[in-house]
Amino acid sequence: MRIGEIARLTGVSARSIRHYHRLGVLAEPPRTTGGYREYDVTALVRISRIAFLSDSGVPLREISALLETAPGSMADDLAAVRSGIDTRITALTRQRERLDLITQRASDGLPLGLLPEQVSRALDLCRDAVPDDPDLTALLDREQDLLDLLALNGDFPVKLTASYTAIAADAGRRNRYLDLLAGFHRIEGRRPSEVETQIADLVDALLADHDLRALVAGVPAEPGDEHDAADAAPGRRSSSSFPTRPSAK
Repeated sequence: MRIGEIARLTGVSARSIRHYHRLGVLAEPPRTTGGYREYDVTALVRISRIAFLSDSGVPLREISALLETAPGSMADDLAAVRSGIDTRITALTRQRERLDLITQRASDGLPLGLLPEQVSRALDLCRDAVPDDPDLTALLDREQDLLDLLALNGDFPVKLTASYTAIAADAGRRNRYLDLLAGFHRIEGRRPSEVETQIADLVDALLADHDLRALVAGVPAEPGDEHDAADAAPGRRSSSSFPTRPSAK
């Protein structure tokens, strides 16, 4: 039988059969005097088995050894193949769920990624509060990039979502958050000994507002906690003494 007839009988394309030969999973048959491959029934059966195992998820490069294994000894090999398929199914299911979420976000007008809508909204409101401050807007953009990276690497922390939800709901908290961003930016790259006062003020601001503190320490905010923050840190100045960002000119 020629390769075209084998392809018709087995349902395996001639191209795939030639690929079997290149991989060594199917031995080359003898050729006729005209140079054509001449296949017999044994080759037809082997091609059918190769196609069956390949369709069942067995990698082509492993099929040759599997076909040479006694039937009673191949259970472990087949179990390993099945385990690999389960792993791929889990990965594909996760990809499908992410695509569904991204599609929904796109339909809602949200940017690509997995950043919770509440976080995006809080950052947008913060940008709206400083329309004439390009430096602070750039800091917010960088903050969103970092948070988006965190979301892409795994599940976004629930506590962070709760903190940003609180920031979105309260203009005062938004102002304190913006002051913190500006304050951290002012000390970035400087020696601690040069900015001891600024560092102390940043610590005071974080201790005075549990929602902001949750962004750094992961402490969940509780209703009313902001009222007794000063008592929890005796001797410290309140966040009202924190040097705020310069007014936009």
